[in-house]
Amino acid sequence: MIEKLWRHVRRNHALEHATINLLSQRYPRSYVVGFSRPHGFTLYTALTAEEVIPAARDALAALKGGAAQLAVHENCGTNLVVSAALTTLATVAGMGYRQRRSFWGLVERLPQTVLLNAFALLVAMPLARWIQAHWTTDPNVSDLEIASFFTDYQGGSRRIRVHTRQVAPQQG
Repeated sequence: MIEKLWRHVRRNHALEHATINLLSQRYPRSYVVGFSRPHGFTLYTALTAEEVIPAARDALAALKGGAAQLAVHENCGTNLVVSAALTTLATVAGMGYRQRRSFWGLVERLPQTVLLNAFALLVAMPLARWIQAHWTTDPNVSDLEIASFFTDYQGGSRRIRVHTRQVAPQQG
């Protein structure tokens, strides 16, 4: 059951990213934030439904056509989580977590900690992109379709909910 839910979230996450990537190409100055769930995804934006809905449909068609690169987005929350985790580990390692240190002992370890954090940040982005491509998104949306859209306002932003459903594969 959990595996099935995770698969649905991953596929909707891929469609969310593909939609945002297409919206970013069409409306370069637009601001779009999204999150995915098992039955679709939600976007918060100033863009209208008339702008978002065609992009979502085009994104689904592009993913079905093999444009898997659209499933990864540079501003995904995965990037933040990976960066935060790696820099936290670098800080703990650099400061010597298990050892009690005086203030000056910590100051002495600061250059080492800064270098470890810089390395963590260098590694974070490619690692986060890999995690997106292989774990948090699934561009295989061949049996996914957009079922409906719902638009309202929340917190001063337009909220556009895209509901998806899985369809049975067509018999040839």
